Amino acid sequence: MSMAKTKAFPTELTPSSSHPSASSITESPDASLPPLSPALDDVASASLAPVTLGFTLFHFFLAVAYAIFLPPEIIPLVVPLVAGTAVVLLALYGLIRAGQVPPSWAQPIGVGIAALSIINVLIHLNLSVEPRQTSIITFLLIGISVFLLSVRWLTFVLVGTLAGWLFVVYSWPVSPSLIYNGILLILSVGIAVVVFYVRRQSVARYELLRWEDSQRRAQLQQRALQLETSMSLGQHITSILDLDTLLQTVAELMKAQYDLYYVGIYLLDLQSDGYLMRRVGVGGQANGQKRSQMRIRVGREGLVGWVAGNGRALLVNDVLQDSRYIPHDLVSQTRSELDLPLRAGRRLIGVLSLQSDKAAAFDQGDIPFLQSLADQVAIAIDNASLYQGERAARRLAETMHKMGRALTGTLEWNEVLDLILAQLEELVAYDRGSVLVRSGDYLELVAARGFPDETVPNQIRISLENESIFREIYDTQRPLFIPDVQQWPDWQQVDSLPIARAWLGVPLIHGEVVIGMLSLARETTTPFTDESIDLATTFAAQAAVALENARRFDRTTRFSQQLEYEVAQRTQAIQEAYGRLEQLDRAKSDFIAIASHELRTPLTILRGYSQMLFQQNSVHQDEQIENLAAGIQSGAMRLEEVVSSMLEVAKIDNRALQLYLKQISLAELFEHLSETFADALAERELTLTIVNVDNLPLIEADQDALEKVFYHLLVNAIKYTPDGGTIHVSGVVHHANGQRKVADKVEIMVRDSGIGIDPEMHELIFSKFYQTGEVALHSSAKTKFKGGGPGLGLAITRGIIEAHGGKIWLRSAGHDEESCPGTTFHVLLPLAHKKVEIVVEEEGERVKSEK
Repeated sequence: MSMAKTKAFPTELTPSSSHPSASSITESPDASLPPLSPALDDVASASLAPVTLGFTLFHFFLAVAYAIFLPPEIIPLVVPLVAGTAVVLLALYGLIRAGQVPPSWAQPIGVGIAALSIINVLIHLNLSVEPRQTSIITFLLIGISVFLLSVRWLTFVLVGTLAGWLFVVYSWPVSPSLIYNGILLILSVGIAVVVFYVRRQSVARYELLRWEDSQRRAQLQQRALQLETSMSLGQHITSILDLDTLLQTVAELMKAQYDLYYVGIYLLDLQSDGYLMRRVGVGGQANGQKRSQMRIRVGREGLVGWVAGNGRALLVNDVLQDSRYIPHDLVSQTRSELDLPLRAGRRLIGVLSLQSDKAAAFDQGDIPFLQSLADQVAIAIDNASLYQGERAARRLAETMHKMGRALTGTLEWNEVLDLILAQLEELVAYDRGSVLVRSGDYLELVAARGFPDETVPNQIRISLENESIFREIYDTQRPLFIPDVQQWPDWQQVDSLPIARAWLGVPLIHGEVVIGMLSLARETTTPFTDESIDLATTFAAQAAVALENARRFDRTTRFSQQLEYEVAQRTQAIQEAYGRLEQLDRAKSDFIAIASHELRTPLTILRGYSQMLFQQNSVHQDEQIENLAAGIQSGAMRLEEVVSSMLEVAKIDNRALQLYLKQISLAELFEHLSETFADALAERELTLTIVNVDNLPLIEADQDALEKVFYHLLVNAIKYTPDGGTIHVSGVVHHANGQRKVADKVEIMVRDSGIGIDPEMHELIFSKFYQTGEVALHSSAKTKFKGGGPGLGLAITRGIIEAHGGKIWLRSAGHDEESCPGTTFHVLLPLAHKKVEIVVEEEGERVKSEK
């Protein structure tokens, strides 16, 4: 991937065949392939030393042969020439061995060696006037063609040799020997061309394979980095339940891991529909400083808004060329951007924005992996949000309860007033707050918080004559929120107070009468949210009760006691509500166990009555009634199987699974299972083979439980194997500590030729109620292709195997309904069952049991 620090060659190269031609990587400019010339020079450089030594030895032997067999009159000229050439080549060999020759000079030096050797032979040919000397040239041409890898240099040698030979023999009389040797020279040129082509193709193919190997290594490094990133991110964020800390950690990790310019996380604004709010931004300008909030319109503003509106990842390699991009001074150096939707399930919760200050810093290959990281982050964000919401709700309930107790804990008028504003500030932020109580035609300010020191709140009285704000609250008995009081025509500003902007009035209602209101003012236009208004309204209800209690305390103690009783009742109701919530939480866990137990009785009745029906002759005499009775019995049996599976799961979850251990034979167990599935296998034309099971030793296990294990595995294999496929069961013995005489485990493999399972699903399929792909809607088709079922079989299988102290896992290349790669389940069981101490906490007691 482009952002990985381990990238070498471009990762998009895919050769068109398993044996690419050399022409595919020749000097033609192809940005996806490495240049071939340096590689050819390296190969030639590696061969230059032995080639030089070979030509040196050749000339030494040739000089000796010439000295013995040549005519005396040409020996003084030819032999010193050849011997001198050998000495020069020997010196050149020493220089090459010393490493003084650059690779780019290898082929020119080879051409020089060949030219020097051929000139020697041509001189001899000219002096001896003997056409047979041409044969030496043929050997030299073939030899040099093995070394050279450049078309240009080979052409130079061949054309130069032919020209020199023709120049020497041009004036000779035509003879059969001359014609023969001329043809031989031409053939040697052709052989040299063929040898050169084969050699060059081989070297080119080798270099391409080596380059592909480096590509694969780079891709493996990339995958390793991706896996490391995923594991690192998962380890860091899974334990973080504070949303702000989680977002900051994710952004910092992503920026550091990929050396990004900026990482931003935008979440949907729950307070204003259709907007995204930037929750965190790391990088860019002024990194580390507190950033202002940024709101983006979903689907309409910028690249992030487009991703949120369309729900798809967006890659822009040059943001300056995209009309949707909106520049911002915080990320003024951004050149490329990859925005990924954050989805929790099918629900969009935000956008992850990755930005780089380099153009084309991302590619399409980055998107799948980074999207998977974004999904992982989205799940963590959703979990943290749910946790914070639950914690906030619990804290709110506790706060309201505490406030209720505090307000009802005193009947002193001044204490109640001070408590109202102090406790309210913990729920709703405000700059200036007051309690106003109606007294005749005036509103009297009886308590204040946040007022200037020079202001005397108790002297503030507001006339209700021509006053519209309190009148509206009084008539509607609902809170009134004014976003900006300066835009409100009837607002009465008290001269001694700072100018208010956002304002919230909450009625204090006792019974059905508005006895006053809470006035909350902010000196900015920061709005009061719906949540804060609801909190203030709820609090005001308690405050009104407290105020009325304090007002009437002096009138009647009995009435005050009644009010305290009502508050206690409300407190008890809240506590009872908590108790019911806890019971509901436990009920969720007990539902499966209770449902499976409770369904057994009607199932027994259904099966009993259906069997009684089959015993009636009148039923067998009427085919329609017989079919109806058979349907009842079949449905009851199918439901009983589902209920039994649910009960098994409940026992496994509660660690209440009881095993009745004895020595059993796996061969007999599989023989019984093969008979059980005989009809289903025949109907689907499936072939079941069982091998290497007869020789397995007896194991200590629960017969019925183990039969359920392999029953579910075979049902799973039948269900996802197309008609005409094969199912293969085999076994192998594992020996303790590598000692072949001591067997301690057996491994059973159930392999099918079915549609296979995606690697990312290998662990998920053991979850309760999990289904792979689109399947039938009911369990009557459990042995049909892609038939239905409750999705409990593999969960039960794992639970039983682990209860025996064993393990289960699977191997599958992936899911493909066309090629059907198949799946193999591995079950590892100990021969002897070890006692395992299980500690179960029940209602505060620790109960130990051994299995």
